[in-house]
Amino acid sequence: MLGRLFFLFTAMTLIEVYVLMSIGSLLGAELTIGIIILTAFAGSYLVRNQGLQTVQKLQARLAAGEAPGQEIVEAIMLLVCGVLLVTPGFVTDALGLLVLTPQIRGRLAKAIIAQYKDRIIPQSMFTGNAQGFHYSSTQSSTQSSTQSSPFQQQPGSDNKAKNEGVIEGDFVEVNRDDNKLN
Repeated sequence: MLGRLFFLFTAMTLIEVYVLMSIGSLLGAELTIGIIILTAFAGSYLVRNQGLQTVQKLQARLAAGEAPGQEIVEAIMLLVCGVLLVTPGFVTDALGLLVLTPQIRGRLAKAIIAQYKDRIIPQSMFTGNAQGFHYSSTQSSTQSSTQSSPFQQQPGSDNKAKNEGVIEGDFVEVNRDDNKLN
């Protein structure tokens, strides 16, 4: 994996230098640098807007109680897209703009999800859903339906203090002298 990344970065750098030199010899150095700076600013603006839309979609899916898998993958793709657009060069800008297109990004996200779907195991760490001070739990047929809180006493257990009104605790007496100036 590390060897592939090294090869990718080396090849990408050589391709970018070649394309920059070719376009620079055609258009001139000033215009080439101006175009690179312009694409960096335009790309960051477009990534910001697309990112906000993706966050809104993500929040809507979460509010509906759905898993926002595609939105998370698209958000990661937008992060990579932003890096590509800010990196100086025409090839990285072209790749960044290609991924920035919502239709292409959506198709790529679906393909990535389909490829890694078998490796992702959806699991819940909790059997209930705790939200603020509200608690709801999923109960099996063997559990008592009267149990409404995870802190209630389990059926069949011995709870003598429940009916006695006894609260255990420690205390310390504090003598306050209100007449004292200091």
